[in-house]
Amino acid sequence: MNVIKKYWDSVYIYLLLLVPCTCMMAGLFWTICKIQGLYPLLSWYSIAAFDISQLIYLLMAVYFIIQNQRDASYISKHLRLVKTYIVCALLVQYLFILYLFPSTHVWGCTFIFFAIIFFPFDSKVTGFSLIGYLSALLAAHILKPEKFLPLEAENLLEIIAFRIVILGLTAICVYLVVYFVERFLIQAQEQDEENVHLLHRQLEHYKNVEFMDRELRKFRHDIRTHFVCMEAFLKDGPEEKLHDYFKELQQAFSFQEKLYFSGNEVVDAILNCDLQQYCNEKVKIKVYGCLTNNETVSDMDLCTLFSNLLSNAIAAANQCCENRAAEIMIHFSSGKQYFSIEIANSAKTDWSLKEQMAIHPGKSHGFGIHKVVEIIEKYNGNIEQSSEHGMIKITTYLPI
Repeated sequence: MNVIKKYWDSVYIYLLLLVPCTCMMAGLFWTICKIQGLYPLLSWYSIAAFDISQLIYLLMAVYFIIQNQRDASYISKHLRLVKTYIVCALLVQYLFILYLFPSTHVWGCTFIFFAIIFFPFDSKVTGFSLIGYLSALLAAHILKPEKFLPLEAENLLEIIAFRIVILGLTAICVYLVVYFVERFLIQAQEQDEENVHLLHRQLEHYKNVEFMDRELRKFRHDIRTHFVCMEAFLKDGPEEKLHDYFKELQQAFSFQEKLYFSGNEVVDAILNCDLQQYCNEKVKIKVYGCLTNNETVSDMDLCTLFSNLLSNAIAAANQCCENRAAEIMIHFSSGKQYFSIEIANSAKTDWSLKEQMAIHPGKSHGFGIHKVVEIIEKYNGNIEQSSEHGMIKITTYLPI
């Protein structure tokens, strides 16, 4: 479980208990005040309705928390339901506060509410909550002006205008802060996922290299025996047996044909992982050229760019296997100042670059055309696209 996910879960668990518990304290306070004879206009039915509603929301919050303890990903899987619960809970809280409790505490509760909705750092939850609260506050001022407005004051219009400006500016500031913090957290989460993606690809690459080394050792150990057997078939047996034996030997060590090398560990990891797992066996693959180790482009950016391009090329080529021969050609080239990655693949139609990026063979592939463009622009590189004879070719240039 990554750090960002833990943060989001802890935030929503905190809110699940904070909202009903805080309002239960308020209900308990007003119940005690009513017992002591204060606020005679506040009926027992109103207090009972408020306390019961808080108890219901508290039980729902405890239910969510227990479920999340049993399954650490429960809140993440039911995030929409949890957000709906939080919005509804907040809505009920300030509606009760506005219409049941003395108006002298409304403005204090308003700023407490603004402080509470900071915690989710979710723009949708914050937006719905702000709109709901301000709408309820407006309705309260219209339906019960004697409770919320000093009607005999000479500067009544100035008071109304001041409240509108202050509440409006506060709501805008709250929303902007939440929005930008949410953007930051999302970017951090995407970066974390890309790092995990890169590490997974490198691990697959090292497994393939280890497998190849192990198989080569087996081959070297058994090669003399195989030579002795083939020599015996050549001298004594018919040529058909020698031919069959050779074919079996070739199939046994066909693993060497499935490994690709470019000279860059990150690119090699993606090549061997994607081409083996996602590419149709009917697709003809050609990989040639090499990349020198560059010090400019980070491994994470290179992984994101190449994984995106290759996964879409594989998807497009796989769709062509049913009707005609399909192929993928990958060419790596390094110069003095730039290195290039050229990927050409078969395609049903001459798609544009944006259309091709919309197709992915798996959920872990393809971070989007915007990520490719961002990386190219980040390093002042260039990207070219051309299509000819049912093949789409995309070439990227990045500084060394």
